[in-house]
Amino acid sequence: MAQIRTLKILLIWSILTHALSSYSQTRVDAVQAQAILELLQECNTAPVSMEAIDQVIGLPGTQLIISQQNISRRITAAQYRAVLAAACKGETVHLEPSEPGARAEKGVQGLANDVAPSLIWGRQHVAVLRKRLEIAEKNQNFDEIIPLALKNLPETVPLSPKLYFVMGGRAGAAASEQGIYVDLLSDIWRSRGHSEPMTQREMVEFFAHETHHIGYGRILDQKRRQLDLQDGEVKAWNFLVDVLMEGSATLLINAHGNWTELEAQRHIQTDLKRLPKLLPESQEILQRSLDGTMAGPAYQTAVSDFFGEGYHATGAKLLYVIEEVRGKAGVLAVMDHPRSLLVVYNECARRKDEPFRFSSALAKRLETMGGNG
Repeated sequence: MAQIRTLKILLIWSILTHALSSYSQTRVDAVQAQAILELLQECNTAPVSMEAIDQVIGLPGTQLIISQQNISRRITAAQYRAVLAAACKGETVHLEPSEPGARAEKGVQGLANDVAPSLIWGRQHVAVLRKRLEIAEKNQNFDEIIPLALKNLPETVPLSPKLYFVMGGRAGAAASEQGIYVDLLSDIWRSRGHSEPMTQREMVEFFAHETHHIGYGRILDQKRRQLDLQDGEVKAWNFLVDVLMEGSATLLINAHGNWTELEAQRHIQTDLKRLPKLLPESQEILQRSLDGTMAGPAYQTAVSDFFGEGYHATGAKLLYVIEEVRGKAGVLAVMDHPRSLLVVYNECARRKDEPFRFSSALAKRLETMGGNG
């Protein structure tokens, strides 16, 4: 019962600190990370009840972890619960996709290949994780997060994100209107043996990257409401948004507008090497979406190739070519007029003699889709 009592105290603390979050834009809520640590510690010493596991799952940070895996993938809370319960015993569990399609299949793969093994590793390295959390919480630079996000947006929008340190997801960082998190366990597990985990500076940039997503998402939502998109144009718009969203934050915030710096970042190197494949694939997705020849399942299968950091690499490449010719102001202008991306990229690619260019007919068609909004 001791672990249940501890988790209840943490849950009460979560509610209180959540209520106080409006008074500080730069406070990072670490309740979920602390609760996972307590749970993993208990797993090493005694059987843990499902009630204790459910209390961890009910925390806002864990709900953010589950929500993140349902953006481009599909998992259920029950699947995550089963993975956490098995990991607590040092075991893995076989899961079937929750529904037909690529998203649910990718969801199960993420749980099996990333979440489960990282939790099992964490169960064996609780002391390492405690130290990692202690270092993260000592970061004195969180006041820079919002200014860094704002200076890389084409318009000024109000931003007051809820920030979290969590453990137990598959992404090193993620964002939604409900909150932004850095997953300390995922980060250190992925980096083990070949690189250092995120520095305090990189944590600030990850939070700024995701805060940028919230702000840019609001801008793009407003622009979407001004358009009259029909049928396949909606798919084309959604793909365009994902490319611009990830590409702009990756290039401008994480790489500081510098391609050489981006190439040095290990997490994206695999997808940068795939650009000769991803760029033509992006053209095909946009073309077939506008032509109405890509049904829902086919679309989901096609865009699944951009999961991981495919969107990031593709968008960063397109925007970097524009930056090389028109500067950062040119990048921000395209971000503010997303339908112009292919037209402007083609013009800049021509001047730089880039090997890949989009069909000019497709570029013009994308520029005018949805009317004059």
